[in-house]
Amino acid sequence: MNMRRVLSLLLPAVLLVLLAVAGCNDESNPKFSRIEASPTCGVAPMAVEFRAVATGGNETGDPTGGNNNLEINWNFGDGGSGATSIAYHIFQDPGVYNVVATAKDPDGGSASISQQIVVYADSLFIEASSNFPGGAVTTNDTIAFSLWAESCQINPDTDDDYRNLVYEWSMNDGTDTVFNSRQPHYTFTTAGSYAVTVNVSYTALAITRRDTLLFEVTDP
Repeated sequence: MNMRRVLSLLLPAVLLVLLAVAGCNDESNPKFSRIEASPTCGVAPMAVEFRAVATGGNETGDPTGGNNNLEINWNFGDGGSGATSIAYHIFQDPGVYNVVATAKDPDGGSASISQQIVVYADSLFIEASSNFPGGAVTTNDTIAFSLWAESCQINPDTDDDYRNLVYEWSMNDGTDTVFNSRQPHYTFTTAGSYAVTVNVSYTALAITRRDTLLFEVTDP
């Protein structure tokens, strides 16, 4: 068979394969350049403004911006949805939400990007604890107190964040003993029932929260 005849038969098939491969290339799909949310953490009900910018895919026509000819859809993770590049949503309930924006072009190509949103029930959570969780101690026991806190500004696992808090532990045993550290130690010298209170203040937000631990102290 004539070589030119073979090439003329093969060339269209090769072109079809190349076009098919190009169509499968991820570069033919939209791409997100960024997603923005403000705020990303707060107290319920929390209003958030979202912005997403996507490019690529089939953007026929005169470009007017990053989202030209691309359909943007939002899944807010709480049952709510949106369909614009700039979206507004109110999270009514506390929780951690994974918000997903999806861009789709007229040919069906798509891409997604996500943003985590944290919604608290209160602006500051605290929890006091001790090495005697049942509260039964003797006058020979040393109680080690500890304080856990969490908020948008306080990561409970980051020790440095606790330096932003002000502590006031009151033993309330008639001795007027007060501690101003996160993890004080104390020994009750007289048997009785005591309610140890701790006030925790975050001065940057002008908020204070209180917790109480109950102890039944006996002689050994």
